[in-house]
Amino acid sequence: MQAQDLARALTDMTAARGELLALVSATSADDLARSRPGGWTLRRVLHHVIESEAVYAKLLAHQCGVTASGIDTTEPADGPDAAGKLASARGVVTALVDGIDDETLYRLVRFGHEEYSPLSVLQNIASHDRDHQAQIAELLRSTTPAAPATPGVRTADGVAVRPARAEDLPRLTEIYNHYVVQTPTTFDLEPFTLEQRAQWFSHYAATGRHRLLVAERDGAVVAYTSSSQFRPKRAYETTVEMTVVCAPEAVGYGIGQRLYEAIFPALAAEDIHRAVAAITLPNDASCLLHERFGFHRVGVLREVGRKFGRYWDVVWYERALP
Repeated sequence: MQAQDLARALTDMTAARGELLALVSATSADDLARSRPGGWTLRRVLHHVIESEAVYAKLLAHQCGVTASGIDTTEPADGPDAAGKLASARGVVTALVDGIDDETLYRLVRFGHEEYSPLSVLQNIASHDRDHQAQIAELLRSTTPAAPATPGVRTADGVAVRPARAEDLPRLTEIYNHYVVQTPTTFDLEPFTLEQRAQWFSHYAATGRHRLLVAERDGAVVAYTSSSQFRPKRAYETTVEMTVVCAPEAVGYGIGQRLYEAIFPALAAEDIHRAVAAITLPNDASCLLHERFGFHRVGVLREVGRKFGRYWDVVWYERALP
């Protein structure tokens, strides 16, 4: 039970922190100054999350009989700085529970009027991230997004977008299988072989409605986006389902935005009337990305997928295409 509970907690923490990093990494110093009247600035919210991580780390260290150090709790200068501090702090937290035994994981320790176990602390960390992720997403929705970069051109962050090639398939399979095994983002339950993904790859072409683009950084594929067949019945052929997937180490750098900036102009001349997207909840980062590109929420299907021993909701988005 210990291995399953710890793995589930760490997976949930990783997903929640990845979504938070995706929200804040591309924000500027000006964005961090945004706030609602009488409320915290985005900078203060992020500073609070970083400070809270340090408190959680000290709590875990005390419970595990070790020492926590190396967390930079200074106020972040901008989104990338905040993302770096959050990633570093999370590394300290996960190191504290590396190799933790059953007795320690479940042992209750009293702090003030409450009792906590290391497992409950890990669960609280993920919950804290999601609570503030919603707050940050709302602040960002109230701002005007920056002008998009030129599609397909290498940007300052070293990312280039191009059509996928057959030799990309092993890397694309590796990226997708991470989400199959580690997250509820996809409702596939078993990782795919190269042969199985080759069939998926064959659905895309350099022209037409169904495209597959990849993002490269330093010569390596780190993300992809696709416009896929929505349903096999022919009346649906003018609707495509959009997907954007980043390798875990590439989350939070605005690469999903780069990919969408490239694929929608590429589809502009095709006979497409609607683009739709299905997002497993919670995932504020993906919801915000789609809203920035003109998608509108049209409904939520409650508890339609069962994975990792629980049920998940799916929200549907749609966008009209010229």
